[in-house]
Amino acid sequence: MVTSVRNSRGVSTVGCLVSLLLTITAVYYGMQVGRVYYRFYAIKDKIDTAALFAQTQPTEEILRGLRLAADEIGLPAQAKQFQVQRTDVYPRTITISTVYTEKLNLPFINKTVTFKPSATHTQ
Repeated sequence: MVTSVRNSRGVSTVGCLVSLLLTITAVYYGMQVGRVYYRFYAIKDKIDTAALFAQTQPTEEILRGLRLAADEIGLPAQAKQFQVQRTDVYPRTITISTVYTEKLNLPFINKTVTFKPSATHTQ
């Protein structure tokens, strides 16, 4: 007499569909949130670079370059309102900053995130 042993460790169609649905949902939410944070880190990098080389550039040239970068990255209009603060006493310091908000409109979640990228460089 031969009996077959059936191994059914979650190999059902429903279990596969549920795990596939959870994976797709996680990827979708991750992509939407990732785009917002990618833009934040991209402008933060531009601000850091501008602060590093700011001692050799006038303020208007720095602002022009940062506004152009914000356009290229696709940031909201309020992100283009950069503030540049310089000190002339030793050690010379420059601080560049901005504040902006982005809205995350996802299924079942609507959230507004405020970002405050800034950089300070001392010479």
